[in-house]
Amino acid sequence: MNKLIKVAVAAAFAAASVSANAAVTNNDFTVQVNLASQCQAVASGTQTMDFGTYTAFQPGIQPGSAVNLTFNCTRNYGLVSVAFDTANGSAIGEGVLAGLRYVMAITPGTRVAGTAATNTSIGTADSVPDAVTGTMEPLQAGTCATATCAGSHTRTLILTF
Repeated sequence: MNKLIKVAVAAAFAAASVSANAAVTNNDFTVQVNLASQCQAVASGTQTMDFGTYTAFQPGIQPGSAVNLTFNCTRNYGLVSVAFDTANGSAIGEGVLAGLRYVMAITPGTRVAGTAATNTSIGTADSVPDAVTGTMEPLQAGTCATATCAGSHTRTLILTF
């Protein structure tokens, strides 16, 4: 037991003498990064605009279901524009399915600011929502060789930043 106490006292004395003789020095350095800002598409909500059943020569407009598209962007990064592709040779925001003309519109949502990064957490992106709606005009004949026909194609919403 006496031997154990002597070892503990010797260790404490050695540590104290090292601390008493320690010197401190420092050297500065720079931390840097180059951030390439961007936006990316995120799937959210319904991804199919569905016009349901259109009856040839119907008297009323046929609305399509809304499509909600969201983009995540670098915080505070400005957007230049949001537009449709020109699929199938159609004008921007227009198209034809089963011989029926449709027109689409974009309703930009309110940009939701992300959170800043801290020493203990990762920051989040700004969220940029866009709602796309569409209608088919009334009194259209359509194109179909049987009692019923269906049509679909892919359209693209283009975000320029």
